[in-house]
Amino acid sequence: MGPVSLPERLLELRGLRAGYGEVEILRGVDLHVDAGEIVTIAGTNGAGKSTLAKAVMGLVPRCVGVRAFRGRALDQVAPEDRICLGISYVPQVANVFTRLTVQENLEVVEAVADRRARIAEMYALFPGLAGRRRLAAGMLSGGERQQLAFARALMPRPAMLLLDEPTAALSPALAAQVFSIIGRLPEWNIAALIIEQRARESLRYSDRGYILDGGKVVIAGRADELLANDDLTDLYLGRH
Repeated sequence: MGPVSLPERLLELRGLRAGYGEVEILRGVDLHVDAGEIVTIAGTNGAGKSTLAKAVMGLVPRCVGVRAFRGRALDQVAPEDRICLGISYVPQVANVFTRLTVQENLEVVEAVADRRARIAEMYALFPGLAGRRRLAAGMLSGGERQQLAFARALMPRPAMLLLDEPTAALSPALAAQVFSIIGRLPEWNIAALIIEQRARESLRYSDRGYILDGGKVVIAGRADELLANDDLTDLYLGRH
C-alpha cells in the first residue's frame, strides 16, 4: 500500500493577533484551510470574525503571528497581490462597483488570462446576470448583486474564496441561492473560508468549523460534530 497523500494546505494562521490601534481584537487564532475544503467561522457578534477575514487580506493595520498561503508568508504581500496567489475576497459590503455595469464589473477584474471566455463562463454560471450585463450594478437586486460579487471573485480562478457574511441582509430564499453556489465550490476545486451569521446553514455545506469567542478559537471540529452538539449550537449558533 503506497503512502497516503495529504491535501494541500492552503491557508494557515498560527498565533494570529490583530487589532486597531491599542485595541486587540484577535488574541492568538490558530486555523487552517486545505484545498477543496469549505470551512465556516461562527461566533457571537464582536467575536472578531470580520477582523479575521480582513487580517487574512492584509486590511488590518496591526497583525502579528503566522499568516501563510500555500506556504508563503503573507506579511510582505500587498492586499491586491494576494489575488495572484489564489485568494479571492468577497467583503460584506462594497463588493461590487455600483456605478459600473455588470459587464464592466467583470471586465475590470485583474489576473484573468482569457477574459472574454471567462466572462462567458460566468454568464453561463449565473444566467440571471447575462440579461442585465448593460445594467449598472447599483440597480441590481440584493440577490443579483451578491451573484455578481461571486462572479467577480471567481473570475481569476482562485484556489480559495474568503467570504465575509455572504448572506447578510438577504431573505431566506436568496440566502439559499447563495448557499447553493457555495455547495458547488468543491466541484470547481475551490476552497472557501466563510464568516457567516447563518452559521447553522453554512455548517451544513462545510467540512469543518471554528467558533470564535473573545477573539480566540474556543471550539474547532468537523461540521457535523458541531451541528450535533445541541448545547454548543444553542450557545453560539442560536436556537433551532
